[in-house]
Amino acid sequence: MSESLASKVRATRVLYPGLLRGMWLTVLLAFVAASGRIVVPLTVQYALDHALLHGNADNDNSTVLLGAVGVGALGVAAAGTASWLLNRRLIRTSENALAALRTAAFTHIFRLPPARFDDTARGSLVARVTSDVDTVSQFVQTGGVTLVANCAQMLVASSIMLVYSWQLALLVIGVSVIAVVTMRLIQRVIARRFGEVRVAVANLYDGVSDMVNGAEVTRSHGADARIQARVDGLIDTTRKSLLHTQLPLGVNMSLGEAASGTITAAVVLFGAAVGTGHIEWMDLTAGQLVAFLFLITFFVRPLQFSVSILGESQSAVAGLRRVFHLLSEPSVTVGAGAGTPLPVGGVGVRMRAVDFSYNPSRHAIRSLDLDIEPHEHVAVVGETGSGKTTFAKLLTRQLLSTSGSIELGGVDIRRITDSSFARRVAIVPQEGFLFDRSVFENIAMGSPGATRTDVMDVLCDLGLSEWVQGLGSGLDTLVGTRGDALSAGERQLVALARTAVVDPDLLVLDEATSGVDPAIDVTVQRALAQLTKGRTTVTIAHRMITAETADSILLFHDGLLVERGSHAELTAAGGRYAALHQAWKTMNSL
Repeated sequence: MSESLASKVRATRVLYPGLLRGMWLTVLLAFVAASGRIVVPLTVQYALDHALLHGNADNDNSTVLLGAVGVGALGVAAAGTASWLLNRRLIRTSENALAALRTAAFTHIFRLPPARFDDTARGSLVARVTSDVDTVSQFVQTGGVTLVANCAQMLVASSIMLVYSWQLALLVIGVSVIAVVTMRLIQRVIARRFGEVRVAVANLYDGVSDMVNGAEVTRSHGADARIQARVDGLIDTTRKSLLHTQLPLGVNMSLGEAASGTITAAVVLFGAAVGTGHIEWMDLTAGQLVAFLFLITFFVRPLQFSVSILGESQSAVAGLRRVFHLLSEPSVTVGAGAGTPLPVGGVGVRMRAVDFSYNPSRHAIRSLDLDIEPHEHVAVVGETGSGKTTFAKLLTRQLLSTSGSIELGGVDIRRITDSSFARRVAIVPQEGFLFDRSVFENIAMGSPGATRTDVMDVLCDLGLSEWVQGLGSGLDTLVGTRGDALSAGERQLVALARTAVVDPDLLVLDEATSGVDPAIDVTVQRALAQLTKGRTTVTIAHRMITAETADSILLFHDGLLVERGSHAELTAAGGRYAALHQAWKTMNSL
């Protein structure tokens, strides 16, 4: 499916149903408001032709005038009431639809492949759900209502002009069409430039986010000036992008003014010609000519505003396109009806001819054939870039293999339902992410129904009850943004406890023990020993002491599994593992 078609499908499914709900009432209110405003020039025409210019002594001109004023007042009142109802209805309907769009975008982010977050700046994704939708919301509130009302007013005004004089009406419409077509061509330029603005804004989000999150590192390395210069450059790029859109916007406004002046002058000249008898094929009274001039204003002025609003809408359209592009990206979710749950019991791993490449020239995993038995503890070692982390991500479905097959518990990993996968497979990353909540909330996050008793039981099983009681407020201790209130080791303990609450059958520890402060390392190792007991465990080992305790060791080199065996077997073989182990021993003896 093409990008544009996918975007339209998403738009129809997510946004349009909310906007189109009760559309008939919206259209009715728009036409009532427009008709109420159009009543004014009609009453002026009636008063001129039947009282002021052609009064009759036999008729009570004051009665005619009062009647015209009364009808005009009723029209204005009806227009005001209908406009208020239209404004209220459109804003409420559109905001409900945009809220649904924002929810859909936010939900879809969680359905994207995990690899999507590796190669895309997170600030850009945040901008899709926040600033891009906010831009649409601002447009709806400031211009959307006016646009709907203007369209209805132009339709009513043009219809009455055709009744007065179809020749002059065609002149007005013809000049307007030429102006609109020209403006539409310019709109394409505006749309492209507003797209560049959205990209510049997203880049600015990324730059500011990096500057704020890395403030401590920046200061400690004296890089304040360089980072500030980079952000200043992004700000300047955004400013230039915004200024770049002003020229076509100004041209559009000028074209509208030119069209309005041309039309008014032409109608006045034709009216004068009719009045002096130079044009006999057109029959217009003085009142009708004045009313026609009023109607031109009621037609051309909304046209100008509409074109201006459409120009401003390009920013909203660009934002919508970016959101719809996000929604059109394929998800990797496997629902209960579309997949197979993992069977009860231990989870084994079977890989056959597995290849994975980040790009055609870079193969991270090549021709991998592997079996891991249920409850087996496997350590993965290798040099940086050997494929260890890629292997872990393939096991946890953060990446999908380019070719070959991966089975967990005898089920194709692509077919395992999301709910089953989340309950049975878990990964503990090197730096477990913690939310700005309490210790209890962070641990229980893996199992929404977990109680404080459940969490304390898990902490006791891991030997962490004394540790958590030693915190300032126990389970209620707030961990701060990204867990900054805790040490690296304490954050790791919370991550381990969170995984234990889930009680998975396959556990992947991605460098889980690296970066832990020595004072708490013993506690972490004890908790790890309890956590891995009775589970199929794959540990990305950066420390050889971790590999020594595993049932089996996998050694990767340049994406290939080159050695497998126990610690004793591999050291006796004298291969790459033996060399790595000896180098580690030498380094630690210094």
